[in-house]
Amino acid sequence: MNAVFLFFIFATSAFASQWDTYPQVPKTASVNGFSDPIKSKLPSCASECADFSTKNTPCPYWDTGCLCVMPQWSGQVAACIAKSCSGEDVASATSLAYSLCSSVGANVWMMPGSLSTSLSEAAKGAVVASATATSEGDSSATSAEVSSATETGSASQDSAKSETESKSSTTSENSSSASETSSTSSQNGSIQRTTSSVFLFLVTFVSTLF
Repeated sequence: MNAVFLFFIFATSAFASQWDTYPQVPKTASVNGFSDPIKSKLPSCASECADFSTKNTPCPYWDTGCLCVMPQWSGQVAACIAKSCSGEDVASATSLAYSLCSSVGANVWMMPGSLSTSLSEAAKGAVVASATATSEGDSSATSAEVSSATETGSASQDSAKSETESKSSTTSENSSSASETSSTSSQNGSIQRTTSSVFLFLVTFVSTLF
């Protein structure tokens, strides 16, 4: 038990500094840290698609970046958008989601590959934002399972990426965490955020031992 406690203290110290590399986000939310910043800008068809409970994740409900890298949660959001919206509404909703994740340093919006495909199909040719897809059927991916971001829709990868990045400044005005934009995040931001998310799970697990 002492060894476990010492490991917990060491892990806490090692990971604590990583949080300083990300823009600060409010540690409270009326719904959750993903929904609050973009809810008023989402198309009406997707207005409730980010309101899911976060209890299927190890994330604090207010932690935007942590929710961005939880495919089991983001998958619910994506499925709702694909089912409820079509065309440009899909493009708008996914762009807001991806830009939000970029603005808080996550740089990925992670979901199962099948749902990334569903968004593309629902968009019906409209350009949809880039999403990072996990292995098919995997709802608990870690940093080792993160695939490179892929573009969906009929536009080329470069044009889709250019559009989503240009919209990030607009979305960031609705988030108190947007004082720093995705341009201030390092190229390793997504992996660091995922590592921090794993740490949250570790803390939750270890706390049950005491």
